[in-house]
Amino acid sequence: MSGREPRPPEQQVEASGPGSVGIGTAGRVLLLSLVGPEWEERAERVQRWSGWNWPQFFLVLLLDAVALSLAPDGPVRQIAWVYAAMAIALVLSFCRVAGLFRPRDEGDARGRRTLPPLVSLGCVVLASLAIVGMNHYAEHGEAEVTGRTEITGAASAADGGRLTVTVENTPHRNHLRLSLVLTDAVPGAQSCVPATTYDAELAGSTDVRVEGVRSGETFSLPLGGVRGAVRVDVVLHTDPGCRLGTAVADAVLHD
Repeated sequence: MSGREPRPPEQQVEASGPGSVGIGTAGRVLLLSLVGPEWEERAERVQRWSGWNWPQFFLVLLLDAVALSLAPDGPVRQIAWVYAAMAIALVLSFCRVAGLFRPRDEGDARGRRTLPPLVSLGCVVLASLAIVGMNHYAEHGEAEVTGRTEITGAASAADGGRLTVTVENTPHRNHLRLSLVLTDAVPGAQSCVPATTYDAELAGSTDVRVEGVRSGETFSLPLGGVRGAVRVDVVLHTDPGCRLGTAVADAVLHD
């Protein structure tokens, strides 16, 4: 041994105050020191928005997109809860990314450390439930077919007049809900609508029949195994001298 004691490294650090960047040397090593609470806050923000939080968000976004692609053409009211589940899942998933469910302090950490993963799991479950719901309504939900109906027969009919309402049973359902609107065909005459009723039956099946239906009232006919074109025969009952026009107000296929 030479008997020479090692010299302590020369140390020098300069910083202007809290929140500033301190640059100094320790021997031959250059040090960069970040001092101040704002840097801790920025580091926390970087961690909060880090890539590890994004996969669950993109998974929920993908599941919502799949559910949206399965949405049927029926009334929105029947799938309103599905849209709500999709929106809640996406919003909560984004809140997880933003770190809104992270513990704020050490005392809060114990009670909330399991909250973020539970939120992510709940979002995935909600989005998956939306897919199941959309698929169910696409196969069994109501299908609006008013615009695809056709009425054949005279433009106006008197007492005992007959006409046929035709609609395609596509998508296939087991029932047809129908509502017809009657209008007076003779302008200026006393209205015959209040005293007019009609009977309706599924063409070729006298067992499937409704009687005494008034203008604007809704009735439902079971279709059984009928596929393709569904024909409903209608017979008007009104006062002598009255003539009425007929239009389809609402037509819905449903199970």
